[in-house]
Amino acid sequence: MESFFSPQRTWPDGPYLHFLITFDDPGYQAYIDAYRDLFASYGDQLGAVPAEWLHSTVQGIHHTLTREQAEQAVEAVRYELAENAGPMTFQMGPVWPGPGAVTVAMYPEEQLARLNAVVRTALSKVDGIRLRESTTSFWPHSTAAYYKSPEVHDAEFNRAVRAIRPDRVEATVERVDAVYLHQDVGRGYYTWDHLASLPVCAAPMLQVGERLDELRRQAAREGNEPWRDAWARACAIVTPALGHEEISLRSTYYSGAQYVDGAGALAVAFYLLARERGTAVSAVTRQDVDELAGHYLHGTPRLGERWTQRLETLGHRMDDADDPVMVRWRALSYDHPEPDPDNPDASTYRVGHAGETGLRSLLSSANSERVRFEP
Repeated sequence: MESFFSPQRTWPDGPYLHFLITFDDPGYQAYIDAYRDLFASYGDQLGAVPAEWLHSTVQGIHHTLTREQAEQAVEAVRYELAENAGPMTFQMGPVWPGPGAVTVAMYPEEQLARLNAVVRTALSKVDGIRLRESTTSFWPHSTAAYYKSPEVHDAEFNRAVRAIRPDRVEATVERVDAVYLHQDVGRGYYTWDHLASLPVCAAPMLQVGERLDELRRQAAREGNEPWRDAWARACAIVTPALGHEEISLRSTYYSGAQYVDGAGALAVAFYLLARERGTAVSAVTRQDVDELAGHYLHGTPRLGERWTQRLETLGHRMDDADDPVMVRWRALSYDHPEPDPDNPDASTYRVGHAGETGLRSLLSSANSERVRFEP
């Protein structure tokens, strides 16, 4: 037998982007609890996975990515799941004491293998991502404990695991979580930084408030103080008024997605003005943002062009794939195409620069009473 985190399994760097099924299901947690006393009796020889870190890996990426590649990967999987996957219920159990870990089987394997295939299809569309090729069929499982010592898995341990045998439980997946996965070799299991919750088709849709919270936490983790403050303030303004709106992942109609883009543009505006003036983000007013946004004036540089120039003056580069400010700004610089003019629904489609159209929606007279800069 072997320790799970052997030199061959230990990552040279990391954390790495992974897509997981996470388990907050009390039934599965109770199932694992049946083994806790046995695991505890082995002390530091075993890394028993706490309830908060129980998971099943759908697909991992085992090399470093730029922030932009990670952003593109998460969004590619988000939309692929919305189009080509559905909620699924599966059975957890039995438990298998293997050569390096105690794993929990997941059945039926076929539908979980299809979920893995959908995620791999999405990731294959992102430049620079290399996925490990498997010589065997996809093996869906969750790990209850990892061996920290090769002496753990002996006949006595095997018999003790098999003697417990709690009733199998059912679990349902409606979302896949994108995380930065860490190998905590000292504790003997994996932990993660959460990036995004990705609904599968027909699952409850993601709401504006949930997505903004993901982006706020991302800014807090990756950005400097003005960028963190800018996102915190933008979310505090937008979420109370519009956080309940649902985001459509399957069309370019106006939806909660425009409010997410608007909040992102608002965060960029707060950051830009605070940096230029050397003031706190909290000192930027609604009038300041209105003036920065400008008007639809023929012949003048559009918002995207003007803001890019000013960000570059502050030392940012539009082609910096690891700058959290510019990764977000490039995502907001997507130009929604003009719809077919003969389409009777053309007026309901989003058109033009994503950040600009989103910000103007937030600042419009229709939202003046809801989107308030001051308490």
